[in-house]
Amino acid sequence: MNIPETYIVQKLFSYAHDPTFHNYTKQYNAGCPVCREGRHLGRKKRLYYYTKTNSFFCFNCNKSWTAYTWLKEACKLTYREIQEDLVNGNYRVDITDRLSTVEKYKTNDESLPFDCINLTDQSQLAYYQNDEYVQKALELIKKRRLDTAINRPTSFYISLSDYIHKNRLCIPFCTDTKAISFYQTRCLDNTHPKYLNKLHAEKSLYGINSIDSSLDYIFIFEGPIDAMFVKNGVAVTGLNLTSKQEQELNKYSFHKKIWVLDNQNIDKAAKEKTEKLLSINSSVFIWPENIKCKDFNELAVLLNQDTISHKFILNNTKLF
Repeated sequence: MNIPETYIVQKLFSYAHDPTFHNYTKQYNAGCPVCREGRHLGRKKRLYYYTKTNSFFCFNCNKSWTAYTWLKEACKLTYREIQEDLVNGNYRVDITDRLSTVEKYKTNDESLPFDCINLTDQSQLAYYQNDEYVQKALELIKKRRLDTAINRPTSFYISLSDYIHKNRLCIPFCTDTKAISFYQTRCLDNTHPKYLNKLHAEKSLYGINSIDSSLDYIFIFEGPIDAMFVKNGVAVTGLNLTSKQEQELNKYSFHKKIWVLDNQNIDKAAKEKTEKLLSINSSVFIWPENIKCKDFNELAVLLNQDTISHKFILNNTKLF
């Protein structure tokens, strides 16, 4: 089967972790979606896609693939599904298009994914009311109480045609001037990486545009969905602050910063991250052992609430 490079790259950016294009070698590098690179996922990227040979190799699981066998194993695609995608044109192939290659995508300075639909615009929703992924996005928003959360964004979005973020819920990150500076997208099913960030953009903080100066605390979450349920909640999309995020936080130098991670009693990775933060004298929220929810969104849904009180966090925080 002759599989176009464009199709393979689209799947690489949809299924692998944090892909990177190396212009000098014309190779792609990412976290392997097959072995997940164990505890190193997010710190090392040992999967390589070699465009010259149209092949893959992972230096962690020590496996090699042809384009077809990688799509079959990593993306769980059958021969028939790949054929249907290629026949129906379910990928971008026009080389003159501004999104046809990753290198061209790097020059795209739009604040949102290509051709986004505003999920709070009733006229747009009426036009796309029969689209499967628009309905999935709306169902997720409703199910997770994102449409009523105290710290929700002004709008949610979805693109039905973006090169990388197609058919994913888009969460915008705004600056203190309300301009969209970054975004993260979330999958609507279980066949893709859960979260993808805006490509080739420095991460900003979710929620920094809605800080209430009358509250002396800023609560730092890893992901924006959890941050939506706490007043003065911000999200980093990771554990390490970028220089841009540090600058945004430094504007609130008189606020006490508290990290709020997933439940350390359930999530081993969260427990390790908590220990790391405590070792550098960061203030961290410690989940009570009697609460079995894995994160703040799950807790809010369980309690049928749009806000988790900051007092609950303060009462269970190890302060420095």
